[in-house]
Amino acid sequence: MKPFAMLASGFAEVIWFDADLVFLVNPHDLFDNRDYDETGTVLFHDRTLVGWGTDSGASIDWSWVHDLIGRGSDYLRSSHAFTGEASNIVDSSAIVMHMGRNLLPMLVVAQLNHDPDTYAHVYGDKETFWLGFELLRKPWIMNQWGMSGVTFLQRNDSECSGPTTWGKVQGADLPACGHMGPQDTVQMIHFSESKHRGPAPFTVQPVGYVPALDKLWHATCVQFEADDLKEFRLSQIEVLQRYINLHARSTEA
Repeated sequence: MKPFAMLASGFAEVIWFDADLVFLVNPHDLFDNRDYDETGTVLFHDRTLVGWGTDSGASIDWSWVHDLIGRGSDYLRSSHAFTGEASNIVDSSAIVMHMGRNLLPMLVVAQLNHDPDTYAHVYGDKETFWLGFELLRKPWIMNQWGMSGVTFLQRNDSECSGPTTWGKVQGADLPACGHMGPQDTVQMIHFSESKHRGPAPFTVQPVGYVPALDKLWHATCVQFEADDLKEFRLSQIEVLQRYINLHARSTEA
């Protein structure tokens, strides 16, 4: 659905974002990016998970990928997924794309998502975006700041328990993800896991985040030091509160 909607939009420059993603910055700021200027793309990191994804226990069937693209670019080969340190690369909840400069790769991405065989080898549409560029030998780039964990509620217990606990910071759940930006700030919060592992989106205000990158999601449960937990700025809290109020009014209606 995503690549087809982006192609059908008619816009030269597109920011796709899922309905469960909340911006804490002006979305237009995502276009003001040196990497975007160079490639016309910014893709965002998924959590660094291991042994998760398709029935085979991985998000990417690399044998299938190599049959499609051959060796792959040096940029792809430097990724954690390629080196076996993670199961996945992209979180497609947010995509920044210059459609005018990247029309052909996006047509390939659409074809990959139309092919019923594709999802047997990659987990959903996530990895098809860079695959379209690799097939045409066109450069693409990831957001350089990675992923964070966002916490809603403080808890007294400090032990991780059960297979549904993503991580805790001195007893604080981390049920949502944050896409990081410059100066250890969160640009966007992705609430997709909240409906399964925490408060429903837009009903409880997040209190802080852990700006970890590669090691945050390596295990089902990860412990951090209290000093790792950063509080949201007042301006970010005000934005989040407006989303919460908007959600409350929409559910009342």
